[in-house]
Amino acid sequence: MHALGVRDPYSEQSMQLYHSGKLNANERLYFSLWGSSELSTSLIRAKTRFARQGEPVSSAYFVIKGAVLGVKGEDIYRLGPGSVIGLAEGVGGLPYNMDAIAVDDVQVRVFPIYVISKLVKNMPPGLKGILKSTVMRTMQLTSPPPLLP
Repeated sequence: MHALGVRDPYSEQSMQLYHSGKLNANERLYFSLWGSSELSTSLIRAKTRFARQGEPVSSAYFVIKGAVLGVKGEDIYRLGPGSVIGLAEGVGGLPYNMDAIAVDDVQVRVFPIYVISKLVKNMPPGLKGILKSTVMRTMQLTSPPPLLP
């Protein structure tokens, strides 16, 4: 959004851009998460490991600014603005599937998994099924995760 000149998700300019129809689906999702009142903003300092593979997920992280390395065994992923870390795992009741390490200072929006869990419990069955399929595909699971039977 910064590349489009948007600095505040609640500004008049932001609202005009959001409703203009000029954003693609990924940009609309990014915009919605960026401005969500359920999320808190946090700054993660460079070289900080903020998610550890195998540990329980208490929060999902939505990267606003900065670079993150995702490390899963021998595989290394370069993550940046728009990346979401821990959401699929948290929704499914699974541990983090990789370490996440800030390369430089990283601005994130933090979404507590307990908030998401409350939303999932109240979802209509069809929507919950879509979520289950998405989590299974994202996490490459062959059976449903514990929280999405």
